[in-house]
Amino acid sequence: MKNVDDLDKIITIASRVAAKRRGMSVSVAKNLLLLGTEPTRANATLFHRQQLPQKLENM
Repeated sequence: MKNVDDLDKIITIASRVAAKRRGMSVSVAKNLLLLGTEPTRANATLFHRQQLPQKLENM
């Protein structure tokens, strides 16, 4: 379990750095990293558009 905790910490730190450098939220950067995509502004826009219908369905 220690390896899983270490990986989670690494992903969290990397997502914070990517979010700060690229002007996006930490949660979006983390989700993009977990999906295996580069956390760029273009990918963040695509991710947001893909998640929007799910948010509207939950309301």
